[in-house]
Amino acid sequence: MNENSLVRLWFMRAVFVVLSTLVIFAHLVPLQTAPTAGAAPDLVLAMAFGWALRRPDFVPTSLFALVMLFADLMFMRPPGLFAALSLLALEGLKSRASRVRDMPFSVEWFAAAVAITAVIGLSRIIQALFLVQSLALKVALMQIVLTILCYPVVIGVSWLFFGLKKPSLGEVNALGERL
Repeated sequence: MNENSLVRLWFMRAVFVVLSTLVIFAHLVPLQTAPTAGAAPDLVLAMAFGWALRRPDFVPTSLFALVMLFADLMFMRPPGLFAALSLLALEGLKSRASRVRDMPFSVEWFAAAVAITAVIGLSRIIQALFLVQSLALKVALMQIVLTILCYPVVIGVSWLFFGLKKPSLGEVNALGERL
């Protein structure tokens, strides 16, 4: 399958939705009955940010908004808050994707880390301002760190299994737009 074909574009969008749904439901499966003091990394956020930095056309805005709104509803977060903050961060990363393309992986990782920290941190701050029960500070910091540490793993798995790589200079997508 050609890397830039229209079929590949829609296939990767479908893969994003399926993987996001599987991650969301995996978080909801009760694997133990005792409560835990830790937090799990937000793999959907890491995957979306990684894919947006590498191939922004694979994660369209409306699709990402629906996935994150679904995650808000499933995780019983305030509907739309985390989705809106994630969407703002995703669009910011998409606008920087062409500049990050020629940089080393550490720059990409740092950009994603800043976005992850901003989304989770701002979500917690806004919830505290409106007196909505949110994650404890320790748990929120743990989630930020684990998500940032999982980012290279998510990128590696995406590259290994789905062939997700940075576009080369001058490459165009199936619609003839520069990547």
